[in-house]
Amino acid sequence: MDLGTISSRYARALFTLAKEKGEESRVYEDMKILKQSILLMPGLMVALGNPIVSTKDKEKLLIDAAGVNVSDLYRRFVNLILHHKREQCLPFITYIYIHLYRREKKITRILFSSAAPVNKATQQHLIDRLTQETGNTIEFTGEVKPELIGGFRLQMGNYRLDASYATRLKDIRERLLENK
Repeated sequence: MDLGTISSRYARALFTLAKEKGEESRVYEDMKILKQSILLMPGLMVALGNPIVSTKDKEKLLIDAAGVNVSDLYRRFVNLILHHKREQCLPFITYIYIHLYRREKKITRILFSSAAPVNKATQQHLIDRLTQETGNTIEFTGEVKPELIGGFRLQMGNYRLDASYATRLKDIRERLLENK
């Protein structure tokens, strides 16, 4: 059985149990923090794969990696993963759980990049408009990228809108070079 299939089974089982207990949102938050920890600290997966690190230490690492106040269901899940030696599946399990949750709750993630910080009113207007257009809850992430010079980039799933000055200037440059 491959890593993807195993991870999918664990994630689906966790999601089903969390839904039955009404804790799917709480576990979702734990899994989002764990996912960030895995991305930001590559040493975490190295430590989890190290046979010298005790199961108790791995458990502490995984609980700390998911935030200050994790759910009891998350703690029990960590123990199950460690008991069955499935630590290496965790990046996939977190991704699949988050995907299942967002699909169930109709959450659309938006990444909005701009050259300068966006004020709260503009951000809220964008969220309201996208909520109206999609019928989904919008999970907004904004980032400042000065290299855009001006304008913005919006990414929503596979859809990407690039209205940045940097891209416009690049396009103008390429057209000028073509016409030489």
